[in-house]
Amino acid sequence: MAKIMTFTGGLGAQLISAAGYFHLQKRNEPVLADFSYFRGAYHEAQPGNRGEISHWKWELDTYGLNFSDFVQRTTENGNPIWDGLEKAQLGFAGLADPDIQKKFPVPAEMQQERAKLFGEETYACVHIRRGDYLNVASFLIDDDTFFRAIVKIRRLVKNILVVSDTPLSERLTAGLKALDAKVMTAIGGSPAAIHSLMRMSDIFIGSNSQFSMTAAALREPDTLVIYPSQHDATMNSDANTYLHSIREWQVITRF
Repeated sequence: MAKIMTFTGGLGAQLISAAGYFHLQKRNEPVLADFSYFRGAYHEAQPGNRGEISHWKWELDTYGLNFSDFVQRTTENGNPIWDGLEKAQLGFAGLADPDIQKKFPVPAEMQQERAKLFGEETYACVHIRRGDYLNVASFLIDDDTFFRAIVKIRRLVKNILVVSDTPLSERLTAGLKALDAKVMTAIGGSPAAIHSLMRMSDIFIGSNSQFSMTAAALREPDTLVIYPSQHDATMNSDANTYLHSIREWQVITRF
């Protein structure tokens, strides 16, 4: 019986599902895709509305992928792979495969944008995930934690790019302005464009999100990734279990 890879969520979640699908396909295991999530209307949740979450549109067309590139589920028969540990393990196994990585190239226009912003200079990218996480997340990386990490890497790169889906707090903005570093901020924007800038950075400081983790997985192998050691408030959750399974080091920013 075929496995059924469910597709849900935004760009990061869709990348995990697609990479997991291609990974199973490469192993010659029967696999189908379930796109029923996308029957729902696009909706971007407003921060502050407790419990409200965004409903995302198809984002993988950035890489030239459409529904027709997958064998779709047509009946109820099969073993669904829902969001959770199995999907994460399959998805990141796929994202680690060079053949599958080639399906998700950084668009040429974003390579040009990187050159326009930074030329040949190095840069770090910091992803501060807020948005609808403010409505539903059990755990958020706070501003001070991000700032301590930024302070630790400011001597290593020429530029620091901070990206977020909501305006930065006054406290963090003031801290960034006081740094002896060239800091640029980008609020909102195309998910695919921001994801690309995260991928191309020389140092990447991620948030506890699938968006960050997939960018980290698709980066060049000789680049530095600093990633939260905790994904959510439930220590034995699927996400934290997966993080623990891949963690070999952690970066200490305070004692």
